Amino acid sequence: MALDESRKTRDYLYGRLLAAADCLERFALFTSEKKRDTNSARLMQRFADRPCSTWKTIELSLIPYKARLGGRAKKYQDVIDKAMCLFDPAEDFTSDKPLSGEFLLGYHCQREALKSKKDEPQSFEDDNLAEE
Repeated sequence: MALDESRKTRDYLYGRLLAAADCLERFALFTSEKKRDTNSARLMQRFADRPCSTWKTIELSLIPYKARLGGRAKKYQDVIDKAMCLFDPAEDFTSDKPLSGEFLLGYHCQREALKSKKDEPQSFEDDNLAEE
């Protein structure tokens, strides 16, 4: 199954958010040659149980990584922004009701969609470096 960007279910959207955060942080750690689990990976169980409050923790932890990556964080931030805007009503986002397994579908589909395309450079040393 491919990513469905029109799917607006709460659990699917939360999965997409977690995937974008994980990919952004993983990329930042890769560029700085650090090998450790991402905050998103470490907090996945808590996220499934209390998504809104955990998302706040995860998103705030991304600030230094976004600063380090500069313009190279844009594609991940765009995914976060688009997914956030799809929550309707807003109570779907603000509720800390546990997520169903559907969030895993959104998570894995979004991660797959964020993988490098064949037409993109395989190296992280690309034109976006000038945007830092």
